[in-house]
Amino acid sequence: MEGKLKFPEKVVFHDMTLRDGEQQAGIVFRKDAKIKIARMLEEVGVSRIEVGMPAVSKEDADAVEAIAHEGLHAQIFCFVSCMKKDIDLALACDVDGVIMEIPSSDQLLKYAYGWTVEKAINL
Repeated sequence: MEGKLKFPEKVVFHDMTLRDGEQQAGIVFRKDAKIKIARMLEEVGVSRIEVGMPAVSKEDADAVEAIAHEGLHAQIFCFVSCMKKDIDLALACDVDGVIMEIPSSDQLLKYAYGWTVEKAINL
């Protein structure tokens, strides 16, 4: 086995603590805390930081924009649903990129969103 593994010259870390970390009950990161955490993530070498979802609230959008303008070397990404208004919010926050999702389960599309599969694809 020795000599057969080929590791990349550089490992790139994408951290989603600032978005996914808030998915736990009772955890909310305020803007100042998000900025501090983003700085620490960059300090330890994280290359890409997923900082939140601007569509969630004005406070979250403000935090995303503040981190995007923080002057960090890490790329700043945010999370969006596959809707133009969410993408417009991300653009307004001046992030480097987005992680986009679209619901794909028939049950989620039908019962949570009231969409057909065709509508989801068109969005």
